Amino acid sequence: MARKSHYTLKENFQIYLPPVVGYSFIHLIAMLFRYRIQWKYLGRSVVICLISFIGIPFRIYENIRYRSKINDFDLPEDPIFIIGHWRSGTTYLHNIISHDEHMGYVTTYQTVFPNALFRSPGRLIFRSFMRLLIPSSRKGDNVQLGVEYPQEEEFAIGAARGTCFYYFWYFPRKLREFYRENINFQDNAQKGTFSKEYKKVITKAMMYSGKPVFISKNPSNTGRVKLLLELFPKARFIYIYRNPVSVILSTRNFFDKMMPVLWLQELRPEERKREIYMLYRNIMGKYLEERSLIPEGQLIEVKFEEFEHNPVPWLEKIYSRLKISGYEKARLDFEHYFARARKYKKNTYTIRDNDLKDILEHTREYMEAWGYDLPENLEIR
Repeated sequence: MARKSHYTLKENFQIYLPPVVGYSFIHLIAMLFRYRIQWKYLGRSVVICLISFIGIPFRIYENIRYRSKINDFDLPEDPIFIIGHWRSGTTYLHNIISHDEHMGYVTTYQTVFPNALFRSPGRLIFRSFMRLLIPSSRKGDNVQLGVEYPQEEEFAIGAARGTCFYYFWYFPRKLREFYRENINFQDNAQKGTFSKEYKKVITKAMMYSGKPVFISKNPSNTGRVKLLLELFPKARFIYIYRNPVSVILSTRNFFDKMMPVLWLQELRPEERKREIYMLYRNIMGKYLEERSLIPEGQLIEVKFEEFEHNPVPWLEKIYSRLKISGYEKARLDFEHYFARARKYKKNTYTIRDNDLKDILEHTREYMEAWGYDLPENLEIR
């Protein structure tokens, strides 16, 4: 009975902890003043600041206790980066490969409390807090959530620096500014700070997991191929792509449901639509521009629709192409995952003809580049 009550508590209240609660208190206050919250979200901001303030001694302890170990740590093997636009299947692919016992990754807990990660009273307190309140599934797509589930590391990168791309979840009106600062890196100082903090996030994830291979899922990295190769010249990349019309419609649905539970300033639906188009064109264009920089044997491109239909041959191909060891043993773990995985019914999107024309206008070159027609689960009226 107690377990059922706990489940009901989480599902009824649907509390989403903004990852910013675990950020540096100084950077958090500076961020709130710089980007300006709306008064209606003052209460949410106060709660965020309170949790961040409570975490100060634990962050100080971890910085002092583990600084030298973090600085001296070397990755055992070259990292693997799963890239692709949001809603293209990156989470699905990441969740599968993360079942390989050799793979280490950033956990959901680390993205929220990246500086209370190792053995300390802070980890005990904050992990228990997250387990109690975090919903069992994510708004927008019902992806399962859990404290130790794999998560994208973009949230954690902003914990100790003044900006990161995922600040747009809190301040969506500043999305273009965050894109310029954290994907285009027009400022070399920002680029250097980002690189330093990103390496630190990866290092802590691998120290925490004790695994030899870092597997990343971070759609923001789709526009950072050149930078990642500068940081990790032998890094391996899995680029997963999906029908652009499906991606746009799914991104809209996801943003519409997830943004309001995290943001500190509103963005109207038409403005969200405009920013989604901008983001799609820019990040896809940047990938196509930079993918030729990836050396032979370090990239594989995966069509989501084919992977979803029959993932096992694709997984074998990924391991072979990128020279990832241990496939035969990992395959058993993958098959166990498929046996347990919950089957989701695909969304059917109903769309007006003029809206479809608008989407095609913004995605036509990518439809042609990847050989796509209109998706089957689309009803036009």
